[in-house]
Amino acid sequence: MDLIRIHDEVRRSIVGREEELQLLLAALAAGRDVLLEGPPGTSKSTLLRAVTRASGSSLRFVEGNADLTPAKLVGHHSPSRVLQEDYGPENFVYGPLPQAMREGGILYIEELNRVPEDTLNALLTAMAERELTIPRAGVVRAAEGFRVVAAMNPFDNIGTARLGGAVTDRLCRVRLDYQPEDEERRIVARRTGSEDAFLVSLAVRVARLTRSHPDVRMGASVRAAIDFVLVAEQLLRLRGLAAPDAPRDEAVRRALISAAQTAFSIKIAVREASGRSADEVVEEVVRAALADPRDPEEPPEPSPNGTSESTPRAPRSRPGGSPRRMVGQGSLGSLARSRPNLAGRLVAERSLDAAALEAAVRDEGDEPLEVLGELSELYDRADLRELARRLARELILRAARRDAAGWGGGGRLASSPYRGQAAELDLDRSLERALLPPAPRDEELFVLDRRHHRRAYALVLDASGSMKGGALLRAALAAAAFAVRVAPDPFAVVAFWREAVVIKHLEERLPLEVLLDRVLSLPARGLTDLCLGLRTGLEELEGSGLRERTGLLFSDGMQTTGSPAEPVAAAFPQLHVVAAARSPESLARCRHLADLGRGRYAPVRSISEIPAAINSCLAA
Repeated sequence: MDLIRIHDEVRRSIVGREEELQLLLAALAAGRDVLLEGPPGTSKSTLLRAVTRASGSSLRFVEGNADLTPAKLVGHHSPSRVLQEDYGPENFVYGPLPQAMREGGILYIEELNRVPEDTLNALLTAMAERELTIPRAGVVRAAEGFRVVAAMNPFDNIGTARLGGAVTDRLCRVRLDYQPEDEERRIVARRTGSEDAFLVSLAVRVARLTRSHPDVRMGASVRAAIDFVLVAEQLLRLRGLAAPDAPRDEAVRRALISAAQTAFSIKIAVREASGRSADEVVEEVVRAALADPRDPEEPPEPSPNGTSESTPRAPRSRPGGSPRRMVGQGSLGSLARSRPNLAGRLVAERSLDAAALEAAVRDEGDEPLEVLGELSELYDRADLRELARRLARELILRAARRDAAGWGGGGRLASSPYRGQAAELDLDRSLERALLPPAPRDEELFVLDRRHHRRAYALVLDASGSMKGGALLRAALAAAAFAVRVAPDPFAVVAFWREAVVIKHLEERLPLEVLLDRVLSLPARGLTDLCLGLRTGLEELEGSGLRERTGLLFSDGMQTTGSPAEPVAAAFPQLHVVAAARSPESLARCRHLADLGRGRYAPVRSISEIPAAINSCLAA
């Protein structure tokens, strides 16, 4: 690999990225496989395409998603030819992995953290040994130059899963972040062909402001700025307006806001706790950018934290909560004794928002939700109670979607008619058809394809007096992780203390945010009737009509009132138990209930382990 020539050629075709380009070229030249990690729109695929063009390598592109099976990556035997000629290398249709290996090219997998685990396993031998054994087709050995390059967005938490150590151990990582403002302006001008320096500068300014906005969890990439310029130019043309008139003309400002909402709203992730829409945030950011005009050639002013822009608005606080002291709640004074650094920061901050509170909580070094559980108990600071609740809600949603999404399992292999998909031939069923004249066509054959088998689920949450503050946040995280994990199957959520309430009925359609609000609204109450909670969950399952029904109990397992819970646990078709407990007695009790319910048992020592414990219990 002629590194110097490739480097110089790529430098002429892309804007910036000198450090990342050198790291990528060095890793590829060293024979390593590479993970490109960064938010959307940070030129991951653009950089790799430029490298492959300059080096003359072939590029096999694979889109990572839950439907990417090993057969789609490796290839499959042609069913009709197998029946006519038997298995052999000549009737194997090679997939992108062996094709890239034979060519000595690059296999590029986008969204690696969306790929199912069994498909990732097909990569391991190819990455480690540079060869791939295909049953009934032979061994494919990689030619010189074969590399696997993958990309992923570390901030995406919907439909993704954490990469296992076996995969990450075989990869080198190159991180790409957003580029400096002047480089983003050059990119937008080049991609749009726009000669309107005011509009290009405004688009980049708006994109960068979204990345530091306190109500935005993931800001916009340079793609949004490109779309904004293209849409705004056409909209202004239709309305007979000019972008540079925006500071003086409200009609121009309204047009720019509309164009920005069209381009940006779908590309930003608003914090769930903010209670605002993306359109509201975009309008605010555009007006902030117009109120701070900047010459297109003027460098951005650095802020104290090293970023190039300031937040566009003062954070808002919301009233909430009652000042009346509740049993078991603490005060800011007691917090100052147990967490002096945190209390000092909270007192020093004159206007605290969710982003600032999250930073302060994370600096404590403990589990953020545990700390927020303490803040949610402050009787003398209603503003902090409300803000802690809002932030906890957001962190729970984020954790559930990151750690539980994508774990729904790949479904089960089921025999289905062949429709051109890359799948393993169901030889037995196909032979039954082949023995009947005339010779079968492809669509008359059968393959083993992945099918999701519907189940009914019930989550039974302990909401008794012991479940308050941080414990209630644990229950909320369990509910969110459970809902993400079992979707789209029907599920019920039951909360119990000495009474029981159905928070969500089995077939009820309920947004995850609403479900979480219902759980967080539960007050910690009185005694624990474990039998009543389990019986209510079992009754929900019995009304499903589905053959497979599974219950999951989230509790410390300790019963203080009501009938014995053992007979009801044994009546479940399957009952798993996540033990939110630490004492040996509670853990033994939870394990016993799981044994009676023929289910799995998973203790959790910290709040961060809850999604993994639920995944472990519900794993197919």
